[in-house]
Amino acid sequence: MKKSILILITTLFLANGKALAQSSSENSSKWGIETELIQPLLPNVGIIRIQATRTITSSDSKRGDLLIGAYIRPNVKHDIVEKINEYLFILGYRQYLWKGLHIEAKSNTGYAWGTKNLIDGKDYNNFSWFWEANAGYKFDFAKKQNTNLYLIAQFGVLSSVTADIGPRGGKSDTFPQGNLVLGVNF
Repeated sequence: MKKSILILITTLFLANGKALAQSSSENSSKWGIETELIQPLLPNVGIIRIQATRTITSSDSKRGDLLIGAYIRPNVKHDIVEKINEYLFILGYRQYLWKGLHIEAKSNTGYAWGTKNLIDGKDYNNFSWFWEANAGYKFDFAKKQNTNLYLIAQFGVLSSVTADIGPRGGKSDTFPQGNLVLGVNF
């Protein structure tokens, strides 16, 4: 009898927990759209990022988001070539660890070209592939029902898997980065 009651209580507890988790995730925002605020304005950087997010794993504080978007660097003055153009597709994942604290990894692939390399004077164009890893914190504000505005501060690294804009004169193809991202969930 005691064993039956214990099994019944455990079953009810687990079912109630599952129902609470489902109702919590059903009421939360699953989709989002984000853009980088600082990098487009920096000289020799000029990177525009626009990405959509989709929550694919969810528990109250440890959810995970799929990231899909575009990395655009249109005709920007550069320290290796006179001008660089990069048009890349972003695919990544953001894992929340505690409240807004998260880590993320991204793959950025596409096409790039640089005009007039500053060392050999040649133009270069090719397939480009970068990876990036970031850690940061998401600050939610202006919440209204299933929509909220947020700001993400991140720091990390961006590095080339394959990208060739000619001789680099000893300059690294791995860059520390800071991001300030504005987004909205809906």
